[in-house]
Amino acid sequence: MGEGTNVRRLLWLGMGLILLIVVGVLLYDWWPRRDILPPAAEPASGVTAREALAPAAELAAQWQEDARLAVVSGRWSGVEMQQGDDVEWAFQFFSPSTQRLALVLVSGGAARMVRDSLSPYRVPTFSTGEWRVDSDQALRAWWDSGGSTVVARRPDVELAMQLRVPDEGDDPVWTVAGVFFEQESAFVVVVNATSGVLVEQ
Repeated sequence: MGEGTNVRRLLWLGMGLILLIVVGVLLYDWWPRRDILPPAAEPASGVTAREALAPAAELAAQWQEDARLAVVSGRWSGVEMQQGDDVEWAFQFFSPSTQRLALVLVSGGAARMVRDSLSPYRVPTFSTGEWRVDSDQALRAWWDSGGSTVVARRPDVELAMQLRVPDEGDDPVWTVAGVFFEQESAFVVVVNATSGVLVEQ
């Protein structure tokens, strides 16, 4: 066997090794990796906004007979959401006859009024009949639309939910946001609180 044959064999062997290395690198890059991002815990169900409404509505009725719901909001951290800690829900009620706006906080089943002020403009309101999607359902929509990935990456994310009517005559909508204050950005999902359909932004 000549020297040329041996050289050719070595060249083919070297090329084969290079090809194996290249294929290995490509497979490593393309193969799905299950250990990159651990799944975030499911959102726990604390007291929902609808469950917290009764004491707030009772206090608002004592404040003004024509008090109507204008805004519902809650705020907590991603970690608290997974632990199921109770949220302090804030309810704003508007009285059309007096043009006054009241802020009622509910925590631990107890309601307290923290502000009663004159509103310079008419505030859009909604009825409990129009409000069919509770806070846990809106949170689930946010979670399933990418919120679970957000919380897995950033368990310190701040969660904020707000229910209100965008304009007079519209359905109330839930706006659910995972907020990163240091980046001045947020991951936001909007849910129609009457139909449960996601609202395009």
